[in-house]
Amino acid sequence: MTINTIFLFLLVIAAYLNLYLTFSKRKQKKKTKLPISSREWSEKLENENFKSWLSNRERLKDKRKEKF
Repeated sequence: MTINTIFLFLLVIAAYLNLYLTFSKRKQKKKTKLPISSREWSEKLENENFKSWLSNRERLKDKRKEKF
């Protein structure tokens, strides 16, 4: 075996190692999950908006009662 053959084997091993590491990184990235889903987030926002609307409504009712 000549030195060129040894370098060729090392190059092939490095290429396969690079491919393996690239694919394993992709699998790890897919496993990550968001702490809250988009549906839960929208429900949370709607609930907060509804609560603020209710409190504003009550405050306006109180103001109307004070006027009369």
